[in-house]
Amino acid sequence: MNKIVLASFSLLFLVAAQAQDLPEGKGKDTFAKICGACHDAGVVVTMHQSKDDWQATVDDMKGRGADGSDADFKTIIDYLSKYQGPEVNVNKASADDLQKQLEVTAGEAAAIVKTRTDKGDFKGWDDLAKVSGLDAKKIEPLKGRIIYN
Repeated sequence: MNKIVLASFSLLFLVAAQAQDLPEGKGKDTFAKICGACHDAGVVVTMHQSKDDWQATVDDMKGRGADGSDADFKTIIDYLSKYQGPEVNVNKASADDLQKQLEVTAGEAAAIVKTRTDKGDFKGWDDLAKVSGLDAKKIEPLKGRIIYN
């Protein structure tokens, strides 16, 4: 019995540690609890899918026995759609796309495009975070979705 308890505790610790690689946000704990019960919670760190694709993935997991309420699964889909949604190339995306994908204001999206036009392509997060008129803290949890090539 002690071995089972120890193994369960170790598994929960592993899932929690891997979930730390995921951005903080509403739904992270629900994701870690439900999805991490069966597999590595960090598996999604490299995945970037649309909301429809995340819905299909979650539906598949539900069909395989994932246990949670409808509200839990909606929370998971919303979390994954926001933080593990499609990648956004800040050096090529239009201001409209930046506004929609990164959930920034029209002014912030315009500031990104203006800076890119005036100073050249962003090389990485540090360049993007310096954009005047952009609240970088607001999009920092999304930086795993942002690409620069």
